[in-house]
Amino acid sequence: MRVGSNTLHFLKRRYNKDSRSASMPLDRHPIRTQNANQPVASYSQGYQIGQFVFVSGQMPVDPATNQTVEGGSAEHTRQCLKNVFGVLEEAGCTYRDVGQAVVYMTNIDEIEEMDAVWQEFFPDPDNYCSRAVIGISKLVVGARIEISCIAIKD
Repeated sequence: MRVGSNTLHFLKRRYNKDSRSASMPLDRHPIRTQNANQPVASYSQGYQIGQFVFVSGQMPVDPATNQTVEGGSAEHTRQCLKNVFGVLEEAGCTYRDVGQAVVYMTNIDEIEEMDAVWQEFFPDPDNYCSRAVIGISKLVVGARIEISCIAIKD
């Protein structure tokens, strides 16, 4: 990739601390709620930077009992999405604000069960976010599903 002089000029102006046109720092803060599983390591349930809300991977853990829910991919998906929505609501977002999501599954053959539950939480096909579904060998807490997402607040 060749970087032209206009690009270099933009970068110098954007990142020069003495520049009058430099952007103001974005507001940054963690999002915490009792309506989602609590972090089990050194991360936040969610993090907001400016208008962007980053929801950490939510597990199928019931926040009331702190236990992984019983059942298969459908039940795990439902609890993961309840937790995702707990973080989104705390940030002032809805499903319509979600731009991108990632679903990790230990059994990718159960994608239809996951997707059926997904449609309960994202009911409007005109507002489906982009989504990646990734098959992996193992998740923590005996989970079959983990879901993270990025939303944009208006």
